[in-house]
Amino acid sequence: MDLDYNMHFVSRCPFCSAEYELEGAKIIGEEDDSTMVYVTCSECESSIVAIVAMSGLGIVSLGLVTDMTAEDTKRFIGGQNVTSDELLSIYELFEKKSDQAIQELTKS
Repeated sequence: MDLDYNMHFVSRCPFCSAEYELEGAKIIGEEDDSTMVYVTCSECESSIVAIVAMSGLGIVSLGLVTDMTAEDTKRFIGGQNVTSDELLSIYELFEKKSDQAIQELTKS
């Protein structure tokens, strides 16, 4: 799915309400009838990842505010999911509020 200038998706920044400029949108990934797009606001520099998809109802878009870069977003596509056990382990490490948590999370 190519981005078209007639297509209006998540058109305003959720923080400052500035209109997004389509020229700055980066296509992160495509699958079937959907496209993942990364957009940064030219006014406040906040970013969103939006999924634009064709459905039986027409074009649907959903945006998610993110602090990741476009490159970070690309890296996480198709990555391994975090299990509930891993999430619980991370939570327990943060509960300890110690240097051990940082060491455990940053080891390879």
